[in-house]
Amino acid sequence: MYSQIDKDTLTKAGRFQLDDITLVSYQSADGSNKNAKAISIKTQVLEINLYESLEGPGLSGNVVVADAQAVISHLPLTGYERIEFRLYTPGVGKGYDFSAATGHPMYIYKITGRQPTTPRSQLYILHFCSKEMLDNETLRVNKSMTGTVDQMVVDIVRNDLQSKKNLIVEETRGVRKYVMPRKKPFDTIKLLSQAAEPQKYASSGMLFYEDATGFRFRSIENMLAIAGAARPVVAKFQQKPRNVKDGTGETDIIKEMQTVDGYTIKDQFDTLKNLNNGVYASKMVTHDMYNKTFSELSFDYNTYFPTIFHTEHDGSGGLVDNKSQLPIFNYKDGELLSDRAEGRLNFVSTTEQIQNDYEGEPYEDMYPKIMAQKLSFRSQVLSLDCKGFTGLSVGDLCSFEVPSYEPPGMDNPLDIDPYMSGRYLVRKIHHRISTSNDMHTMNLEIVKDAVRVAYPEESIDTHTYRENQDSLTYLQYQLDDSLLENANNETHNQLMK
Repeated sequence: MYSQIDKDTLTKAGRFQLDDITLVSYQSADGSNKNAKAISIKTQVLEINLYESLEGPGLSGNVVVADAQAVISHLPLTGYERIEFRLYTPGVGKGYDFSAATGHPMYIYKITGRQPTTPRSQLYILHFCSKEMLDNETLRVNKSMTGTVDQMVVDIVRNDLQSKKNLIVEETRGVRKYVMPRKKPFDTIKLLSQAAEPQKYASSGMLFYEDATGFRFRSIENMLAIAGAARPVVAKFQQKPRNVKDGTGETDIIKEMQTVDGYTIKDQFDTLKNLNNGVYASKMVTHDMYNKTFSELSFDYNTYFPTIFHTEHDGSGGLVDNKSQLPIFNYKDGELLSDRAEGRLNFVSTTEQIQNDYEGEPYEDMYPKIMAQKLSFRSQVLSLDCKGFTGLSVGDLCSFEVPSYEPPGMDNPLDIDPYMSGRYLVRKIHHRISTSNDMHTMNLEIVKDAVRVAYPEESIDTHTYRENQDSLTYLQYQLDDSLLENANNETHNQLMK
């Protein structure tokens, strides 16, 4: 993506191309019911914020408006307006087209922060979202569905939501049959996503989201791999001084765009959370309603880890088996932490006979894998501040070198953190366009589910008999009686008699 930047067009990091910003009312402009009332607010917009997320079904954002024309009352603003504009990074073909002529407009749904700034002007924030997010609140899916999950998602997007946006779907395996009981479209897709299995990968579960290109339905593993090998990164972020000259006397704009202004390690590990969520180990208790039987299935993350692709690979693009977030070590009494499946119990009711001879998906096997893969990405989370670029989307892979912060002369020739550095998946993007400063910046939330260098494997038992063994048990009432007796024996304390 960054390698495709036209250096002759983009001459400075943070530049942006913004067309007119128009608000279109639901009211008629001339009473003829042919032309809607519209007004340009570009000169009044101080800031634009756009949000992409793998966890949200649609795009959203807001504009900060310094209103000295009483637009809020003369249009008027009611929460049912259309907002149109186009935003691109110069020299890049990919961007946001929210125009009615060539793209898909966004829609105002809320106004916040309204406050006076002068006797004749006011400030407020207009929030907008994708049309499908509004339509989702007015529709219900109430029908039986048969086929592959990807076919069902296409049907919901095209026929229920009636979306005209591009839709990229990853094929799924297995023919399913569901009866949807009046669920909203996005809730229905979320339910289907949890039961989906990608056709070419061993993982389970899919994600449905929207980026600048349209809607996407794909697995996490598809974001990490392509054609049986690790997917290449589209950006290589570094923290270093700007104005990179490379000895030529001219700024390298591509490297300049990939130089971060700052970063924060939001999470590096959370053992308690991962144990509670079943990332490392869990047990699935299954009730077969038809045969009236119970069964148990244990999930071991160390066993599952080598079977799927992760953010890190083996150095040649292949699967890796030794870069897990969970080190191999003797947790207690010769057991690994992943051997303790009782830490997380899941329950599911299923049956081998649903709707005559139809056999349901192996949910008891899929669910632990889905949760372990998704939640493992919450352990290593970075936030990067960098110059804005509309060519990057959530679901893309990037790399970042985290400094080691060690004294010079230590045994680290690269001077980077060996575990937190490496390949990351872009989970969230916040674009911020400051029209007053003529600057486009963005914040990236990037995540990973593996370490760059494998943790050491050890057999030392750090828990068994590693604490004081001379513990005692006391009865509270006996302690209370003893305290009272001692108090009464004190000659200066007559109140306790």
